[in-house]
Amino acid sequence: MRVIKIGGRELDDPAFLEGLVGALRRMAPPPVLVHGGGNAVSAWQQRLGLTPRYVDGLRVTDGETLDVAVMTLAGLTNKRLVAALQQAGIPALGLCGADLGLVQVAPVPGLGRVGKPVAVAAAPLARWMAEGIVPVMAPIGLGPEGLYNVNADPMAAAIAAALPAEELLFLTDVPGVLVAGRVRPRLTPAEAEALIAAGVIRDGMVPKVRAALEALAAGVRRVRIANLGGAAGGGTSIVPEG
Repeated sequence: MRVIKIGGRELDDPAFLEGLVGALRRMAPPPVLVHGGGNAVSAWQQRLGLTPRYVDGLRVTDGETLDVAVMTLAGLTNKRLVAALQQAGIPALGLCGADLGLVQVAPVPGLGRVGKPVAVAAAPLARWMAEGIVPVMAPIGLGPEGLYNVNADPMAAAIAAALPAEELLFLTDVPGVLVAGRVRPRLTPAEAEALIAAGVIRDGMVPKVRAALEALAAGVRRVRIANLGGAAGGGTSIVPEG
């Protein structure tokens, strides 16, 4: 089994969607897709006169922002991806973590309605995959006060660990983790932490790498960060020490 996390920016690119469809057709059983969409959330916030705010790269999510996140991520972004897959003949089921309580979260202090995954109901996902259906997961979880905004990277890691998946693939718009302008084909946890501390791994790559480390520690056999061109086996593999 495989879990693939897709960034929101990639979903705005018709060429990426076309390439994704081609890659999914070659996968059996089908993977779980977990998608982001932070740029779309920010755009809708601004349309509605709201100002996006972040702490350590995570969106501060008050009540109004939560409404926008749910409408954008579990609504427009999720259903557009599902529609694209269906039109290509790939059976797809659009979901978020609140559906069937698939992803339970705990609140992240100081960020409002932001949650960190703590439990995943993997059995329904595995059953749908066995039936040839691609579960398409929006990063909204279920917590003690209802719906919570969730970073898609740790959501993908939590789902991969719970299945458990043989591979977790973070698809992004760069070919892997870049060090001195070149893709580093393999990274151990210690090497990754050193590159983060040195500022070589920075910005949006940091949560991907940290989520990859969490998945590896939780028993996911293979974790990679790649672009669509490297989906079949390229990019950066996160590997155990030694």
